[in-house]
Amino acid sequence: MEAPAPKELRSALLGGEVSDRDFTAVYTARVDQWLVELFDAALSTTGRHSDNGVALLAVGGHGRQELCPGSDLDLVLVHDRAGAVAELADAIWYPVWDSGIHLDHSVRTPKELAGMVESDVRVALGQLTARRIAGDQHLAARVMEETQRQWKVRPRVSLQRLRAAVHERWAQYGELAHLVEPDIKQAQGGLRDSEALAAAALVTPVITDDPAVAQGHELLTATRVALHAVTGRNTDVLLQEHQAAVAARLGLPDADILMTAVAAAGGRIAWAASDGWRRIDSWLAGPRRSGRDRRVDAGIVLRDGEVAVEASADVGADSSLALRLAAAAARHDVPIARATLARLQEEATAPAEPWRSTERDALVRVLGAGPSAIPVLDGLAHVGILERYVPEWETVRSRPQHNPYHRFTVDRHLCETAATAASLVRRVHRPDLLLLGAWLHDIGKGSPGDHTEVGMVQMAAIATRMGLEPADVDVLVDLVRDHLLLADTATRRDLADPATVAMVADRVRTVEQLELLAALTEADSRATGASAWSEWKSGLVEELVSRTAARLAGRAWDAPPQLLSPHHQEAMDAGELRLLPSGRRLIVIAPDRAGLLAIMAGVLTLHRLPIRSAAAVTAGTMALEEYDLDDSLVGAAPDWRLIESDVAAALDDPLGLDRRLASRSTGLRRSRVLTGPVVLFDNDASASATVMEVRAPDGRGVLYRIARAIATAGHDVVSAKVLTLGDEVVDTFYLRAADTREKLVDGTTLDRLREAVLIELQRAW
Repeated sequence: MEAPAPKELRSALLGGEVSDRDFTAVYTARVDQWLVELFDAALSTTGRHSDNGVALLAVGGHGRQELCPGSDLDLVLVHDRAGAVAELADAIWYPVWDSGIHLDHSVRTPKELAGMVESDVRVALGQLTARRIAGDQHLAARVMEETQRQWKVRPRVSLQRLRAAVHERWAQYGELAHLVEPDIKQAQGGLRDSEALAAAALVTPVITDDPAVAQGHELLTATRVALHAVTGRNTDVLLQEHQAAVAARLGLPDADILMTAVAAAGGRIAWAASDGWRRIDSWLAGPRRSGRDRRVDAGIVLRDGEVAVEASADVGADSSLALRLAAAAARHDVPIARATLARLQEEATAPAEPWRSTERDALVRVLGAGPSAIPVLDGLAHVGILERYVPEWETVRSRPQHNPYHRFTVDRHLCETAATAASLVRRVHRPDLLLLGAWLHDIGKGSPGDHTEVGMVQMAAIATRMGLEPADVDVLVDLVRDHLLLADTATRRDLADPATVAMVADRVRTVEQLELLAALTEADSRATGASAWSEWKSGLVEELVSRTAARLAGRAWDAPPQLLSPHHQEAMDAGELRLLPSGRRLIVIAPDRAGLLAIMAGVLTLHRLPIRSAAAVTAGTMALEEYDLDDSLVGAAPDWRLIESDVAAALDDPLGLDRRLASRSTGLRRSRVLTGPVVLFDNDASASATVMEVRAPDGRGVLYRIARAIATAGHDVVSAKVLTLGDEVVDTFYLRAADTREKLVDGTTLDRLREAVLIELQRAW
């Protein structure tokens, strides 16, 4: 009976014939059967009477019998004599291509294959898992044995080549266990690492089978099968938009359960890989001549590039030992020895409550070490020690975040924030409180409810347990409460409005608390992701902090020059449209009219110059508007003459601008996650204007459409702030009625404006 082609096989298997966990073995076996039939048919077609001197090999994932739905077929046709090899290859490859499956193929002699194995570590790794599919058994065995011999004959060279490839991949793809959207194949702790460990085990005795690695590999493989099934393509990046569907295919309750399991699997593999490479390096280096331990703390020694506990140390009696070990390891930028971690796991006890200063000081020293503390803390968490000191850590460990704006899981984000805060401790009077606040500011994200409110309760309990003074406990609780205050206010509110600064000053109360909060804001933002801390955001936060510090100190803020300078006044007196750019700052002078912000937003969008903030003043019949632009998408300097011409045209024909934006829509970025927009009003945030905040998915001309709705409703924009968070935007507008220059206090007016904005936003997607 003729075997069905892979496309039909996939449909049948993914349709429920087997589970995603069993898919690869069944699919690979049936693809192999199909290939055997293709090979035999190709022999007959090309007039060959036997398979002597030619063999078909599966390599890579196909060789490991791990074909996923979207996997390529990795095939090598090996031959040792001249003849109709090219014709035979075509007779095999063309039916594969016709089936719609991707094919990675080559035709090689044994000598050519040996040369490729010698020169390319990726080819070598693929060939190490080669299997004969069809053809000459003796030739296939000879080729596979030669690959194994080449790999094993020079173990040092093989391991060095493999190590280089592994570390290059780690640097490029990050750590699977701590990423919100990980590459489950390439990231550190992914499928490639378990494959690399298997290759290393062929040439060194220090790598042995690890059941935890095998279990992790099995889960990640099943996840990869489900991901291919959900997306219909060969992809290994587990995007948030696919996580719920992948979880459902695997029979898991929700995406959080899936990602926690994936992170745990990645953590086990990454732990084994990191430890394995340390042991390989030690094995390659050979016995150390000195062999001496260097004492670095009571009961702690530095030994062979690791921190270890002395044999005589009483681990169970000293509750500070684990944290002191971590502090020593972070200070010397070395790991804690695996045997020492095993002792801690077996013998270490939680500290009495409240903590002694010894434990508290050791924890602060760990956090103060900066980035080198991250792998050390991860090691303590891996063996369950960290939770003995802070039980709440268990709730955030491997906890996924729900916004691609974040790049890390909650636990890694907290460690990254503390590591970043370590570089900012000289800015504050209490470095210890900054480090503890940074490490625990999002601790509430592991529990149900609002993470800030939950985190305040948990921080109070943790800080009290640590033995801190009540006043210090209050400071840390306030840091948790306000950890988003400065960033949100600076990017969403008008800093020139006295009400804005008054609100922040009333919350923080003291200059010392403001210093701590400013440092935490920067550390938190920098640890979140590349787009979370920009020069623009830094400048806004710095201005807000300066204004607030001045108010707390009872002095006037040393403000920058006013928006309307004598030079600008001259341009306004001319009564004509003028664009005056200076770096990212753009001054627009034009006859006063409703909708100027909308027109500017539309034209600047056409020129890929999004607006990040805007402010306006009027003088008689003229308006002056200042824009802070995001020029990150512009390769060359903007053509301001062309932009000014486009603005003039749009002032004459606003509908023409709308048509131009619509025609460009297919080339603009679309949001991956479309959730409904929200329009909020606040009449208490400013004494002179109504604050409208719009939260919506990013899309084409979002700011333009919101501003157009405002202008059509007959309202003026006094100032605006535009913030993009991943695929979401948060745009804030200070509004007044165009006719009365007063706030918008009538409920019906606000409802109509909300409806108009929502209708306009529907056109943005």
